[in-house]
Amino acid sequence: MLKTILGIASVAFSLHSHAQLDYAKQILDTLCAPRYHGRGYVDNGDIKAADFLVKEFQRIGVKEFPGHPYTQPYSFGVNTFPYPIEVVLGDDTLTPGADYLVTPISGSAQGEFELYEINEQTFNDVYKGEINFSEMDPSQTIFAFNFLGNSDKMLNQKIMQLSYEVTKYFPSIYVTNQKQMYSVGRNQTVYPRISIDSAAYHKVDKVQLKINSKFVPNYESKNVVGYIPGKKKKKYIVFSAHYDHLGRMGPDTYFPGANDNASGVSMLLSLAKKYMQEQPKYSIVFCLFSGEEAGLLGSKYFVEHPYFPLKKVKMVLNVDIMGGADDGITVVNGTKHEKLFNKMVEINDHEKLIPSVKKRGESANSDHHFFSESGVPAFFIYSRGSVKNYHDIYDTAENTPLTNFDQVQKLLEKFVDTF
Repeated sequence: MLKTILGIASVAFSLHSHAQLDYAKQILDTLCAPRYHGRGYVDNGDIKAADFLVKEFQRIGVKEFPGHPYTQPYSFGVNTFPYPIEVVLGDDTLTPGADYLVTPISGSAQGEFELYEINEQTFNDVYKGEINFSEMDPSQTIFAFNFLGNSDKMLNQKIMQLSYEVTKYFPSIYVTNQKQMYSVGRNQTVYPRISIDSAAYHKVDKVQLKINSKFVPNYESKNVVGYIPGKKKKKYIVFSAHYDHLGRMGPDTYFPGANDNASGVSMLLSLAKKYMQEQPKYSIVFCLFSGEEAGLLGSKYFVEHPYFPLKKVKMVLNVDIMGGADDGITVVNGTKHEKLFNKMVEINDHEKLIPSVKKRGESANSDHHFFSESGVPAFFIYSRGSVKNYHDIYDTAENTPLTNFDQVQKLLEKFVDTF
């Protein structure tokens, strides 16, 4: 009889976990779809994603805070690329996102340009003043910085910096054999900088560019915030995740942002469904922030304009990069809050949920930071495993398996139960 009961319980848990993972994958697929434009600042991708998340809150039953709507608007300046982009080396049209990235703070340039390559042979001529830059026309000249194979790290750093500085006067190319990662630009240079993968670059006489950027000085974005009232209504556990990503680089290239951080959003929504089943001890707050990729702007704004007194928060659990916990998770601020971290380790050791829970020191690398700076206990939790795509076009839903997703969720739930 006991074996039968245990067997039924095991099957029930397995079915629940399966449904939980299916739901998370559904959210992941949705947020990474082209209609949300990489959840960035071209075609209002972030706003469209926020509107979807509000509807999901309503569908689940997550409530608005009294006196506050689900959405919290704020604005910031951002550089965008809403127009067609083209880079042609000689006769070769390069593929955006794969062969090259336009540096996010780039200005505009269009037309045919004569390429002047600065390499180890020509570098000294630049610093000896043997090149007369004043005679060069920025509408017809582009500089390519190609120092592949150079082992002098300090020189390489200077070359990279120079490739940025020259955009005050000319368009530039930076040739690299390192992984390229896109980001969000908060200002704009005069001319563009293009980072080209070494496999796609070759020295040519002419380069054709079509790069037109648009700086938006007051782009209005919005956080999405809701809660589930607890038995102790005015004490809070906060779960946070950023829903924004890098958006589009031209109309044909976008960055899906599955691991970073549609996976974290999926975790929060899955937790919301769980906490709707039975009233929690403390009120559970769900903060879905925008502006993280632009410098933690959404979480900063929320901490400066909170919906409730931050001193009433028992703990902030920020999840970012939940796409594959094959090897476990890492807890930022684990060394700052050792007792809390040890609780999480003890739970995992007892339940045998994931391979390991590792601790890390303080870091201003996600939306936990401004809570922590305000004196609120906060962890930033990210997964470790097979998913390596980050800030590139390959961070897709298909490449994000959500390994050990339900086990990590169970660990978070049991950790919250200790408060």
